[in-house]
Amino acid sequence: MRTIEAPSEELAKALHVHLLEKKVRGSVYDGTGATIEFPENMSLAQWLGIVGVVEKWAKGRELETVQSLKVLKAPEPEEQVDNEPASAEETSRLEAEAKKKVDGLSSDKAEERYIYLSNKPLTELTDEEFQERLLLAQRTSGKKKDGK
Repeated sequence: MRTIEAPSEELAKALHVHLLEKKVRGSVYDGTGATIEFPENMSLAQWLGIVGVVEKWAKGRELETVQSLKVLKAPEPEEQVDNEPASAEETSRLEAEAKKKVDGLSSDKAEERYIYLSNKPLTELTDEEFQERLLLAQRTSGKKKDGK
């Protein structure tokens, strides 16, 4: 849950009323305590909108807002032993598709495609493009060795 903590129960109630007047949805306030809660699954844009409303409200009351960061232990990853053979099959399928595509390119087109893929960051390449880039690099390096 995302939370907003007020310095007192009275201010939390006033802030909750203000949020309702501003038609801010999703807030949960049980009427006691100094904390207003929001669901964790709300979008960042929604949360930033709420933060802006709260900051403006606090400024009008000569209050200061402070944002905090809470660090939690990451959930344990589930074992995915069953997926390993599928990923090997997927890799070989991608290699075969990339090889077929690369083999169909002329030398000039292959060089153009390699330059294009080389200029893209690795993180932006699809798995298929990554395999294609590897094959094109091998093809280019083989061409240079033969030319010597």
